[in-house]
Amino acid sequence: MEDGKPSQTALMVAMLRARHFLHEPEPKILRDSLAGLLSGASSPELSSQYLDQIHEAFSALSDNETAQKFISQLEHSVCIRARLVEEELALAKAQGASQFVVLGAGLDSTAYREPELLTGLKVFEIDHPDSQSWKKECLLKGNVKIPDNLTFVPFDFENTTLDAALTAGGVSKNKITVFSWLGVQMYLTDDAVKGTLDVLGGFPSGSTLIMDFVSPSYETATNEQKSSVDDLRKIVAGMREPFLSEYSTVALANRFAGANFSKSEFPTIGDIADQYLGGDLDRLEMHPKAQYLAVARV
Repeated sequence: MEDGKPSQTALMVAMLRARHFLHEPEPKILRDSLAGLLSGASSPELSSQYLDQIHEAFSALSDNETAQKFISQLEHSVCIRARLVEEELALAKAQGASQFVVLGAGLDSTAYREPELLTGLKVFEIDHPDSQSWKKECLLKGNVKIPDNLTFVPFDFENTTLDAALTAGGVSKNKITVFSWLGVQMYLTDDAVKGTLDVLGGFPSGSTLIMDFVSPSYETATNEQKSSVDDLRKIVAGMREPFLSEYSTVALANRFAGANFSKSEFPTIGDIADQYLGGDLDRLEMHPKAQYLAVARV
């Protein structure tokens, strides 16, 4: 991460969400009208230019057709995980959740584009101060109001514990809470992941964590998908943001259980296609049994 800016991967993810909003046919998985604004791209053309650079980087590792297909897969992946958070948040809110905490919020736009969903909830965005400053500036430029129920909680992983940051930010440990933890696990060590889960597992029964993860084995993936993930590892390493930890579903389920979570679920791509796309798996271009998402309940 450069001073005063979000991470390169956060920018890439925001531009992929913007690409989906602008160009994906109906039904869209996610409607993120603010992704382009938060990425700092002042026009769809600038966003496209950035994604063209990513395409060139992937093409150098494989070929043009494979690179284009993988960028499409990556776009769908980041939109699916954000949509899953929305669905789980609505469910948890109906069952008594009163807090929504976005860990490593980056350029997440949920708090600004889903006011009705977040009505009645206290919302906290936990992230590095540089990323938060960029985000506030983009919102100001776009005349987007910061919701009254949103609190920015600065968190520098190197100098502050998550537990201390949550306490300082006003997050109540006695209230049922929904945690969104997207695009973070793979950039943390196993010790850091375990420490985070230990903190979240201490929240009241009914609290929910939605996260994505990178698996080391991909038993259900095709050889093409394995190669694509290997290429992604190379790309993010080139951005100076290398993967530091990976989990099979069994290993991650054990991590959840050890951190006081009572139940964990790992929806497949087939499940997602059924829920959001009427079973149209072809649009996602992923193996139906592939898994990269987890929902854990305290």
